[in-house]
Amino acid sequence: MMVLKKQIDLLREQQSDFLSQEHEIKRLCAKDAMIRPVFIYQDDNADKIIKKLKREDTNVCIVVTDDKRFVGEISDEDLIKLFLHQVKYEPLTKILNVGYNRKFLYMKAKELINKHKSTVSPDAPINKVIELVYKEGFDYIPVLDKNKRVIGVVTPSSLIDLLQKN
Repeated sequence: MMVLKKQIDLLREQQSDFLSQEHEIKRLCAKDAMIRPVFIYQDDNADKIIKKLKREDTNVCIVVTDDKRFVGEISDEDLIKLFLHQVKYEPLTKILNVGYNRKFLYMKAKELINKHKSTVSPDAPINKVIELVYKEGFDYIPVLDKNKRVIGVVTPSSLIDLLQKN
């Protein structure tokens, strides 16, 4: 009888430890998984954007105002779509097979941006962030403070790093 009570007490202690660990996982939030964003400004030209994408080895830049307020993003996919559009619809480019950069390089970030449909606060539950990244198909989620300033981004790989640590 005494052995059974000790086993029950041990099981309760293990269950308590398990529940407290589960509680810790639930408290993880966006700020725990965010990484440093790559910023560009609204007046940066396409040439600067391309160089920054290459130099930072990223596929997306966050477009911000001078005081780091979120405006949108520009991805390498967006740039490729613009090249393809120019190739398809500019007669000289199509005929001569040159001049792909001509019109494009003069465009500013504010003309090229995509408005991101979803952002999160630093305290957003990690489950919400995971849902946005995977169910909505986003490659990243901007993390904004109360003043709509970008303080980081959460990517699939930063989520995996966080979950692997915890």
